[in-house]
Amino acid sequence: MRRTILIGGLIFAGAVGVSAADRPAPPVERPAGTGVIVHSDGYILTAHHVVANARRIVVVTPGEFRAPAVIVSTDVEHDLALLKVETVGLSEASLGYAGSVRLDQEVIAVGYQFGLREVSVTRGRVAAVRTKGVQRVFQVDAAINPGNSGGPVFNRRGELVGILTTKFSHPSGIVPEGMAFAVPISYATPLLANIPDFDFTALGKGRKAVKAEANGGLAQELVRTSVRIETLRAVEPATAPPSAGPPSSPQPKGESQPAQTARAHQGPAKTDGAAPKDDASVEKVNEQLKEAQREALEQLAQHGATVSEGGMALIPAGDFVMGAEDLMPDARPVHRVFVSSFWIDRYQVTNAQYRKCVEAGGCLPPKDQQAFDDAERAQHPVTNVTWAQGRAYCQWKGKRLPTEAEWEKAARGTDGRRYPWGNSDDLIKARLKSGEIRTVSNGTEPVGSQSAIVSPYGVYDMVGSVAEWVKDWYGDDFYQVSPSRDPQGPVRGSFRVLRGGPLSERPLESHVSYRSWDEMTYWGPTVGFRCADDAS
Repeated sequence: MRRTILIGGLIFAGAVGVSAADRPAPPVERPAGTGVIVHSDGYILTAHHVVANARRIVVVTPGEFRAPAVIVSTDVEHDLALLKVETVGLSEASLGYAGSVRLDQEVIAVGYQFGLREVSVTRGRVAAVRTKGVQRVFQVDAAINPGNSGGPVFNRRGELVGILTTKFSHPSGIVPEGMAFAVPISYATPLLANIPDFDFTALGKGRKAVKAEANGGLAQELVRTSVRIETLRAVEPATAPPSAGPPSSPQPKGESQPAQTARAHQGPAKTDGAAPKDDASVEKVNEQLKEAQREALEQLAQHGATVSEGGMALIPAGDFVMGAEDLMPDARPVHRVFVSSFWIDRYQVTNAQYRKCVEAGGCLPPKDQQAFDDAERAQHPVTNVTWAQGRAYCQWKGKRLPTEAEWEKAARGTDGRRYPWGNSDDLIKARLKSGEIRTVSNGTEPVGSQSAIVSPYGVYDMVGSVAEWVKDWYGDDFYQVSPSRDPQGPVRGSFRVLRGGPLSERPLESHVSYRSWDEMTYWGPTVGFRCADDAS
């Protein structure tokens, strides 16, 4: 959950009549972890657990300059936190593509091992790319120790690709030495949106040239972007002032002392190729799209073409705006794409539908059958299926998986909107709060349950349910070379694309242009699919 937290400093005062010599020494901060400078105006990215429950936070640069820090925003789910110190002119790290990280790739980790005050630079390789749901972590074999938590992981070009997190628990209860994990930098996007005027277009564009590696130029530059984080721990979590509301509520906006608070930026500029539409404009566009849909259906019928079963929606041929400038680099640049008319399932494939394929011998059962065998979940989306299992089902039905472009057009229409319902970020939070739309702890509910977030073409659950396999291989730079007509994705790759997923209070991750990816052999409780077909 993304939230903004403001932490004040402590004031120590001696009692009347007590000499300074008799006063107890004030508690001091102790090394707790590492951070990396992501903006020269004093913004630091670190692991959430490094600063959790801290009553006071101090950032120490390699030159031993000490500055009090406040927490601007946190993401507990991904173990990330954004800090702010009141200084400018810091050396900031160059952010790279997390999606370009590959198995056995060389990486460089910087940190303060065991809480020491001396920085260390260690090299290693990506030993594994692991998944949890549709979330990813990199396992690295560099010499990592507890003080490295929150520290940066760079690629060979010196681009920041991950943040070191806590070691995962092992089933045996014993964590093997030399095993550490990093959260991909892509998960920090919602936090970086709190930095005023943060340049998202610079992500993945490389870095300035440095001295030869043999002279230590790269290592020295990476060290300058890393900081030591010291904290004064609280016995219990710090309590917010009475006027601030419950801990999970954002603090009131307003002026405050720079040393104690930070003002959160309200997100990146909205520049995804189309101006945000108000509700009336969105409704007008929806009516136009529905009318175009009706006309296309009539033309198919007049030409004697087969009209698909009622469970599929026709998406008429034409251009639409694909991608978004305010997401990760793999969703850029925004470009117009012509997509031929096609059919797409109105609902995700359900357990009941998939069972028919299994019983007919056309499909293998889900890898985990607990939900599949639950009679009460017959109308829930089938999950725990690999990309190949999704493709096999669609072929058994005489269909196919949709392309990434088809999926996005069906979800957003032609006007470049951010969500199936329009452009309002506040709508997610308001409808979640009112219960009109829901997040579901087990990842599924009956298909079509949340009619409030249907797409303009009448397609359900494109956000707010499980993530969906699509046809394409994943390429983090594919949009830069994508054809303008019926793109099919890269010719080859290591991962397949996933689209959609559960609703989140982090609006960027609910954007219909947000791209996920995973090995095509992956299966999990939050991954399903729907089918598509050519319209002819």
